[in-house]
Amino acid sequence: MEDVLAAREHRLVQAARNGDRGAFADLVREAAPALERLALRMLGHRQDAEDVAQDAVLRAWRELGGFRGHTRFKAWICRIVVNRSLDVIRRRKPVTPLFETAGEARGADPVAQATENEIETLLRAEIENLPPTQRATLLLRADQGLSYDEIAYVLGSNRNAVRMNLVAARKRLAEKLRGIVDLGGEAGR
Repeated sequence: MEDVLAAREHRLVQAARNGDRGAFADLVREAAPALERLALRMLGHRQDAEDVAQDAVLRAWRELGGFRGHTRFKAWICRIVVNRSLDVIRRRKPVTPLFETAGEARGADPVAQATENEIETLLRAEIENLPPTQRATLLLRADQGLSYDEIAYVLGSNRNAVRMNLVAARKRLAEKLRGIVDLGGEAGR
């Protein structure tokens, strides 16, 4: 199945390189929700996230000739989103995050939903406070499902740096949330 998807993506990329806007639109349509979510979680501000995602799509179209195909299109365009998000972060102090809570959409019982929303709010706030590279690494792995090699490509890094950033991010989150959230492992010891 993955080979079929990779072959389809390769055909779409080749068609887009040859000027087929429909093929490029198909590639973007598949990646767009993930790009917007990544930018929102990196930046914490919906308008900035939308601007970054749109800018990434425009840059991807202009620079498609430079895409060598040694990674998935999604990883390549995520790299553009992360780099652009880091530029925005450098230019401004991060704002209070505007995150949608998953519990609101689930219709859980009010007490459980309130607890879940509080935990989610705490977690998202702590993710927002991670250093930008650790935040990007964690989000690319947990939210986007990219492999270590793809994350290394996106961040212009290597597998070891990805591992170190993930360990540091997870450790920092565990320290901040210990005693508040059951992180599985140390709570029962």
